Amino acid sequence: MVTVRAVTDTDQEQWDKQVLNYEAASPFNTHAWGQVRTTDGWEPLYLVVERSGRSCGCMLVLMRKVPMTPFSIFYSPRGPLIDWHDREALQALMATVQEYAKTRRAIFLRSDPNIPENSSDLVTDALESVGYVHLEERWTFWNSPRDVSRIDLTRAKTTDELFKSFDADARRRIRKAQAEGVVIERAKGESDLLGFYNAFRRFSVEKGFMTRSYRYQKCIWDTFITAGNGSLFLAKDQGQIIGGLLCIMFAKKCIGMHAGTLSQYKNRLYSYAYQWEALKWAKERGCSYYSFRGVGTTPSQEQFKGKFRPEVVPLCGYYDLPFHSLIYRIWRFGEFVLLPRVWPILILGRKFFSNLKTFITNVSQRPNKHGKDRSPST
Repeated sequence: MVTVRAVTDTDQEQWDKQVLNYEAASPFNTHAWGQVRTTDGWEPLYLVVERSGRSCGCMLVLMRKVPMTPFSIFYSPRGPLIDWHDREALQALMATVQEYAKTRRAIFLRSDPNIPENSSDLVTDALESVGYVHLEERWTFWNSPRDVSRIDLTRAKTTDELFKSFDADARRRIRKAQAEGVVIERAKGESDLLGFYNAFRRFSVEKGFMTRSYRYQKCIWDTFITAGNGSLFLAKDQGQIIGGLLCIMFAKKCIGMHAGTLSQYKNRLYSYAYQWEALKWAKERGCSYYSFRGVGTTPSQEQFKGKFRPEVVPLCGYYDLPFHSLIYRIWRFGEFVLLPRVWPILILGRKFFSNLKTFITNVSQRPNKHGKDRSPST
């Protein structure tokens, strides 16, 4: 007999042991990732499928209310984890998800399993048999990338061999950064994390992409890094944090989450230096691969990643299980037609207000003609 039960928030160790049973497991299936996503409004639901008391599947479902509506949406990052031949277990899992969907008035559930596209026929058949629709889109604004760039860390026995496997230009730039005294340090505490966040947020404004809150990175620190399942590599100039790279690890897979260096320091080759430190760290911990996540949204990003000779892995993609067909069609139109048109305006608006805030701050701190600071006294 197949049953499905919810694992409580306190059973982190039990959940992660379930996840490790599956080859496709990634950091985005962990208990910790569910907690990280609470910082931007998602509520995690940890479901385990059992047959005669033994686990035969599990699925992290993130649930979030759509603002100003009575509806919600569900998302299973890199899930579910299951034997795709076991249709009975999959059907029981989806039946339980639908029960939760009714209570939350969910519009749909989106899944994006960590399965390569060239092995996806079985996955597609299984998910479509329980009502999923396979999307044609290769990218969305709010889900994990479909086309990922990964470095196979098993291609080399040692870090020296790994270094030699990079493009000659990458090796040259890493050596040059070391010769010029570029400083890369591992973060030791929350003050380092805050320094990195402030630099990374400025970097995101310069490059024109959105960032999440400090609480988001703080939760990654608390759940992954302090547990030894991640690291933050800091780029410093004269003791000041000017960028870095934050990565997380689970099931022998390491993922680079956030990376960047302030534009005025881009010629110092910091990005090559901290990328190499992260790769060494992952290799030394026995990881099978390091993921840059997406292949890059600009030619310069693709060129940078390509110098480390990663493999571009197309995954099986996005699958939606609609619960309200009409509202779901409206959602799809908004997500894939309206939002791409509005997004550039939102990015420009964010950059304008950020620059305006910086300008006002600088003006308020200039001394007036009497030599006094313009800022209000305390």
